[in-house]
Amino acid sequence: MNNWIVFAVALAVTLFLLLPTLATNIYSKEPAHKPYWENPAARAKILTNVSAVGILAGRGSEGIVIVGYRDQLNATNRAELLAVLKEVINAARGYTIYLAPWATDNATRAYLSLLYSGKMSLDDYLRGVLYNASSTTQKVDQAYALAVAIASTYGAYAGAPTIQIPPIYVAVFRNDTSYVVYEPFTLGRDRTYADWLQWVKTALENLRQGQGKVTP
Repeated sequence: MNNWIVFAVALAVTLFLLLPTLATNIYSKEPAHKPYWENPAARAKILTNVSAVGILAGRGSEGIVIVGYRDQLNATNRAELLAVLKEVINAARGYTIYLAPWATDNATRAYLSLLYSGKMSLDDYLRGVLYNASSTTQKVDQAYALAVAIASTYGAYAGAPTIQIPPIYVAVFRNDTSYVVYEPFTLGRDRTYADWLQWVKTALENLRQGQGKVTP
């Protein structure tokens, strides 16, 4: 009998404390933590920056695809990189596509500057045509800054202690959803650019099937 009395008193106290809280609407109707991609200010800044910095590789109405990567003229796998870039551009048809390459060595930085300045065509670049160059443009460094901004915004949600800048990434911003796909080259998962490409193709296909239109 005593146990029932104790239970009844505890229940009454709980209701006494809870009901005023509900009545005054202290509990927010908004989630305590919004999804990592729900950052419209960061999204707008990234898209503004890439439109000023990136190399236009295609036009479309579905949204914007950014392909950022580190280039290096003397890399043994550069032919694979160029082949994968062509595949990504083809897979992302229907989007406006920007390439945003950067480099750390002076020779490649100068070479990329020809592309950024329009002195070399995108077609020649993707075919691996080489030109002599000596001067550099700030857009090479701005492309790296863009990679850092995207990784910081969309790559830190897993709780990694530091932001890793991948050698290549894709960021997909569709017009019909705030959901953003960030697909970086991931060590331990990807051994080659071709490995990474399969994840990108899958992500693009999933988006076309409606992923992101309802919060995952």
